[in-house]
Amino acid sequence: MSSGPNHRQPALRHLAVFLVFLVSVFGGPSAAWTAFNFVANQGIWLSDAKAFAGDKVKLYTVVVNNDFAALSASVNFYNNDQLIGSAQANDIQFEQARQVWVEYQLPAGTSRITASLSDIIVKKNNGERSQIPNEEAAGSLAVKEFQIDLDTDGDEVGNIQDSDDDNDGLEDVREQELGTDPLKIDTDADGLADGDEVRLALDPRKSDTDGDGRTDKEDLFPADKDEWADADQDAQGDNADPDDDNDKLPDADEAALGSDPHQADTDGDGLADGEEKEKGSDPTKSDSDGDGISDPDEIKAGTKPDQADTDGDGLTDLEEKEGRTNPNQPDTDLDGVSDGDEVKRGTDPTNTDTDGDGVDDLSDQFPLDQREARDTDRDGSGDNADPDDDNDKVSDQDEESSGSDPAKIDTDGDGLSDYEERLKGTDALSADSDADGRLDSDDVQPLEPNRRRVNQYLYVGASLSFLAFLAVAALYAKGRGRQ
Repeated sequence: MSSGPNHRQPALRHLAVFLVFLVSVFGGPSAAWTAFNFVANQGIWLSDAKAFAGDKVKLYTVVVNNDFAALSASVNFYNNDQLIGSAQANDIQFEQARQVWVEYQLPAGTSRITASLSDIIVKKNNGERSQIPNEEAAGSLAVKEFQIDLDTDGDEVGNIQDSDDDNDGLEDVREQELGTDPLKIDTDADGLADGDEVRLALDPRKSDTDGDGRTDKEDLFPADKDEWADADQDAQGDNADPDDDNDKLPDADEAALGSDPHQADTDGDGLADGEEKEKGSDPTKSDSDGDGISDPDEIKAGTKPDQADTDGDGLTDLEEKEGRTNPNQPDTDLDGVSDGDEVKRGTDPTNTDTDGDGVDDLSDQFPLDQREARDTDRDGSGDNADPDDDNDKVSDQDEESSGSDPAKIDTDGDGLSDYEERLKGTDALSADSDADGRLDSDDVQPLEPNRRRVNQYLYVGASLSFLAFLAVAALYAKGRGRQ
């Protein structure tokens, strides 16, 4: 219920004063007024007998003309001799009445309401108009007293009758005993009604009962000077609680990390501070490694929230996510080339053979050209387009027709290039063209065999053959003797 009358809809109440206006005129040739009398019947009333202080009302009176052809006057309303306002009653005909009013906001206490006339102008039967002096009417008044009560709590029961004027749950008599204000719901202005404070065993005269610097309303432990807050609502005050926000990260650790001991999730990323420490992320940053992926998303994806490049392949976790590569596998397609290197080369890290030529990206020297895969002589021209793959001055076509290897400068490995062999006339397919035991590159006459050396080879060969024969014969004889 409201605590004061101003919270109610203003009611237009009607206070009326009924004035009976009788005029006796005695005049001679000068038409002077020898007598003038007002008779008031004291007819003043309130249209709503339950109006309270602060209510906006209308004060009414009725002026009656019983003596003149017509009458006009100002009607003045007073309260305790203070003018409230005036209203006009104009051209009231003979034996007619006119109701007039002024608006007024009722004050508390005794109101002595007075209604009187001034500036009276009358019209006689012969049509003559005259003004009656104010002093002639000064003694005729309508007066009535009203007791206007307060309704502090707006419960439609005046304070005189109400046992709890402010409706704070404490009887006025009890408030007097306690020293609180019976007209204020909250004597100490701490946000708690006096009755609630008494029920909570608090002092309704002190905004901070326990003197800890927090008002009783904001203090969760208003009777304990050592406690006032309980961030995790576990009924243990923060000062005694080692983990105020119950995030499984002790307050001491939170102080060291710079996180908020009163916020379970300091950075608001969806992970409790204790969980962030456990996972290795920073509880004060929603993206600990700054890679563009929030810590909880990294944990969900299995990447490391404290490392921008979890698999160390040269691509950040976000780049891998956008490129649909595996942030936990440095070589997503397992072709032997890391994802980062593939991106640098322009190849597809999710495809082992980017150009689809049958050669994997690792082996393909032209991984983006389906027509090329090798560059044997490393001259920048792929073997398919290069007429001399090994750059030995012998065309691939000639090498193929002669049986030499177009991919090897020295097909037989004798130290002479295929081209040099062609110039000397030696066999590019034989390291010792004249079969004299010397490589063509060491042989002064690679096309003429050295007979002496040949004979030496024959002698050594024959000797070794004879020794082998003797060994076999001995083994055979030994076997026969045992039989």
